[in-house]
Amino acid sequence: MIHVEQHGHVLAIRMSRSIFGRPFWWTTAYWVDGLLIDTGPRFAANALLNALRNLHVDQVVITHAHEDQIGGLAAVLRQYPKATIYAAPRTLPILADPTRITMPFYRRLVWGEPQPCQLAISLDTVDNAIRTPNYSFRALETPGHTADHIALFEAHQRWLFSGDVFSYNQNSAWAAEADLFGVVSSLRMLADLRPERLFPSDGRVSRTPLPELHGKIGYFLQLTREVAKLDGLGFTKEEIVLRLFQKEPPIYFWTVGHYSAASLVDACRSYNALFTQLDYDTSRTTHDALPNEQTGPSGSSNWPFDWEDLIR
Repeated sequence: MIHVEQHGHVLAIRMSRSIFGRPFWWTTAYWVDGLLIDTGPRFAANALLNALRNLHVDQVVITHAHEDQIGGLAAVLRQYPKATIYAAPRTLPILADPTRITMPFYRRLVWGEPQPCQLAISLDTVDNAIRTPNYSFRALETPGHTADHIALFEAHQRWLFSGDVFSYNQNSAWAAEADLFGVVSSLRMLADLRPERLFPSDGRVSRTPLPELHGKIGYFLQLTREVAKLDGLGFTKEEIVLRLFQKEPPIYFWTVGHYSAASLVDACRSYNALFTQLDYDTSRTTHDALPNEQTGPSGSSNWPFDWEDLIR
């Protein structure tokens, strides 16, 4: 199943496996000015190439090494052998050996297994800047969904290609390997860019991204507070799931438990644990360094987080 949509100068190629006549999960490759952002899954590679048949592809950027972003890469290279492939340094070993991806059976079934690609170049070699004849994109580290995740931002057009760091589908379920603190921090950074058009991996392009980015951040923060409150009252994880979500969402069954509300509760607990440790650490220090000072709560100039970002 494939849908091709034009958004001004950006072409969105949405791909999904059809199950019982309905799309299971959309993933999207975007083409703009000779640049292809992600390549979709292996099973949809021929459909992707058909959508690109009258277009040139000079460069490809991979947002992260999941099979629904890199599965079509080998086919794209066969059709466009002169295209340059860029990815984050952490992504390169996975592109070379996709067996490094931990793929539950349902993902193998839905997306297919990617083929190796040895030709990708680190984004560091171009100073994280991708230039096309008419546009200039900055690659930004946005870990959380995966450790290697990046987003692309075109500052003049205020276009944000967010990959999977922003998703409309992560409201009641979570994958255990994803990092909620990383996702929230990345979303905050992206919101600070004040984008005017959002191009996420699910293909639901937004013309009003700021309220949606802030809404997602607010949702996660509110959820972490609710989980902290229920933890304080002694509720078990199963009881918290029932209290906040009533039951596991349908995706729990489709993914055989890989995505679950229980994992989202665990993610909130891990997020809260960071601040519990932060409170413990600050209680052991003097008040010589105030929270709004650059040195951070411990007085160390090497404090690893932006203190003001943590408390807002």
